[in-house]
Parts: sequence; C-alpha cells; structure tokens
Amino acid sequence: MYRRLPVYLLLDTSESMAGEPLDRVEAGVATMVNSLKRNPYALDTVHMCVITFDAKARVVTPLTDIGNVKPPILSIKPGTSLGAALDLLGQSIEKNLVKNTAETKGDYKPLVFILTDGQPTDDWTSAVSKLKNVTPHVATIYGIGCGDEVDFETLSKIADVCFHVKDLNSDGIGKLFVWLTASVQSNSKSPDQKVSLEKTIPLEKGMELVESPPAFSGQKSRLFIHIFCRNTKKPYMVIYRLIPELGQYFSDQALPLPDDFFSDGAKKSSPINEEQLLNVPPCPFCQSEGFAKCGFCKNLFCVDSDSSDSVITCPACETKLSPSESGGSINIDGSAG
Repeated sequence: MYRRLPVYLLLDTSESMAGEPLDRVEAGVATMVNSLKRNPYALDTVHMCVITFDAKARVVTPLTDIGNVKPPILSIKPGTSLGAALDLLGQSIEKNLVKNTAETKGDYKPLVFILTDGQPTDDWTSAVSKLKNVTPHVATIYGIGCGDEVDFETLSKIADVCFHVKDLNSDGIGKLFVWLTASVQSNSKSPDQKVSLEKTIPLEKGMELVESPPAFSGQKSRLFIHIFCRNTKKPYMVIYRLIPELGQYFSDQALPLPDDFFSDGAKKSSPINEEQLLNVPPCPFCQSEGFAKCGFCKNLFCVDSDSSDSVITCPACETKLSPSESGGSINIDGSAG
C-alpha cells in the first residue's frame, strides 16, 4: 500500500472576499491542482481536500488523489465560520487518515493551509481543542492572512505558522499560490523529512512570516451593504471603506451577489446612518444611483433618484410602499463581512 500526503485547503469565501480576490483564489487553486498533476512525486502521494467557510463550512472536494481532483467553483456568502471548517477538517482526518501500525506505516503528516482575510464569526476555540485531541501533532497547520483586517492574534492560536499576504489583488494571490504549489511539491518529494516550509521554500514577494502576532484591535475599515435591485429583484453588495480622518465611508464598486446569498443569513454590524456614506455606486443591474429602506422587511433596494412614482414595490417582500415609507434619512445595518 502506498503512503499518501493529505493536503487540506481551508478557503475563506465570506463576502469580504467578493470580486477579484475570490476570482484569483479560484484561479490559484486551479493552477495549483494542474501543476501538481504534472509533478510525478505529487501524483504518487498527494491527496487533496478543499473546505470552504462563510456562513457555513462545506467540504467542496473530499480527500481525493490529486490526479482526480477537479478545481472547485467558489461563491460567496456572509459570515466567516472558521470554527465549523476546523470541525470538518478534524472529521476528515479522523475518518480518512491511515494511521501507523506495528506492521505498516500510515499516511504522511497532513499539510493544512488556512486562507482568510478577516476573523472568525463563530466559536473556533472548541474546534481547535477537538482537532488537537484527534491525535497529538495530527497535522502541520499554516495560517495565511490576506489584506489588512486579519486577526493574527486568533489565527496564531490555530496555526503552527502564520504568513501575511498584504495584497488581495491578482499579483498577491497569484504569488501566494506559486508558493503553496512549490511547498506541496517539495513535501511530496521528501514527505518523510521534517521540513519547515517557511525555511526551505523562499517566500514570494509580498509574503511575510508573522513571528509576533499583533493584538487584534477589532476595528474594521470596511462595511458591506446588501441591496436588492428594484427592477430585477436580484441582490447586490456595495463595499465601503472607512476614511478615518472624515469618519465617513467611500465606495467605488457595487458587485452582484449569488441569488442564494441570503439563504444562510448574515451577521450584522453596528448600524450607521446613510449620511456617513459619501457616495452610492450605481446598481450593477439597472444603474439606479440611489437606495431606500423598506419600512416593513427593513431591506434596502435601489431607486432612481429622479423617479416620481407614487407607489414603490419592495423587491424583497413585495410590499407596496409610499415614498414616505421608503425615504428620508435612514439607518443601515451593514454586514460584519
């Protein structure tokens, strides 16, 4: 029986990853899988599992030999349920890992890569305790924080080693997956050796080893607002970034959301008044440049600022509203990301 090298990718698919970051992660995973398929050492040993986490955690690719892995298609949801993802990781290791016996050697020690751009929104402490109780030193866990809102204080308590990828753009994510691919290829060539990837595989430009995790301030610089298009009834999201010196938020993008985006719910952040928003990007579906709040279901929907309609139908709950029931200065429940 041949020995396997299990590789687990735990990918943050929360709404803060929407747009280019998630597209680049999806492309990076595909490039990584295709590169490993061309490596004879990886083909002989690597088995990969992909777990995503947002409002819920999901095993999108069960532990499969790399030759038969199909790169997953990723989509976003609200929330960052890292604890639930760690539970699924522990379950897979406990169920699938072949352990050493007196007669034969089992699988090689798994490699786990956690990619996130924020902080968990669920209970991760119990998941870590359960994971470490599966067997001592059950896996080598690498925590990779992307962007400027990563809770490294928490991530360092989960991972054995943490890295910081400063940029969530195509260059930063692309170089990260170059490093991940090289790390797995190196380990598949000499899986019996106790190698420290951060010491043996040169870090790509833009990657830093986090040796002393900073205390997490809890302050968030981004706000995520969900809106329904009044014409198509489809959901979209506006991402705002705080301008500290003004105490206001600015945005230049509105992104379409999957139709099932709200099926798992969204954790709300503290409400803000719309007067704190400096601008409203056009709806990506109908180009309307304003929004209103339904007085009944409390959802936001786009409106044409020049509209003279005497009755407005909320696209979320289909309640017919008068302008007074959908206008005026409003408080907005942004998402926690």
